[in-house]
Amino acid sequence: MKEKEIKLKRGQLYWYILEIIGVVIVSGGNPLRPVIPLAVKEIVKILKELKNLNVEEKKIRISLEKMEKKEILEIVEKDDNVFVKIKNKENQTIVKYSIKALLDFKKKKKKWDGKWFLVFFDVPKIQNNKRDYLRSYLLKIGFMKYQHSVYIFPYECEKEVMLIKKIVEGAKYMTYIVAEKIENESKIKSLFNL
Repeated sequence: MKEKEIKLKRGQLYWYILEIIGVVIVSGGNPLRPVIPLAVKEIVKILKELKNLNVEEKKIRISLEKMEKKEILEIVEKDDNVFVKIKNKENQTIVKYSIKALLDFKKKKKKWDGKWFLVFFDVPKIQNNKRDYLRSYLLKIGFMKYQHSVYIFPYECEKEVMLIKKIVEGAKYMTYIVAEKIENESKIKSLFNL
């Protein structure tokens, strides 16, 4: 497939790289492993494979330098290669992208076992902005809206929900539930392509 000949929006490469770091974390088996050596050349390769984009190493280095200034990661040069290491395993930006990558990975690789994983929340009305952010964040990482404050996912995600509770302020009002049967199952299955 031919690489996209599109111009990335401002900051888009930055977020793509964070997503790639999340994917690498997932494939390493531990979403919060503190040090992930990842060469810039690998990032170029992964961008081609996952996003079908052809990006110059120079542009990737600029984004990585911004992340280094924010203390998200550390850039190490060794044997004519540039490596990236996650500096702080507790960094909320990395955790957010790791969660998305983990859930995407589960959707692609796991076989559905017939169970449903739901999160319910009741954020106080006075905290509308936190409730709205939680809703949009759950949708962004791959949950589907089941009812107004009930979101659903087809694969086990308890660890990810616990991480969400740590990094999203309104998520402290969230409850995790596992269900074997739900109404309108065929509609939800089609949303997840099951």
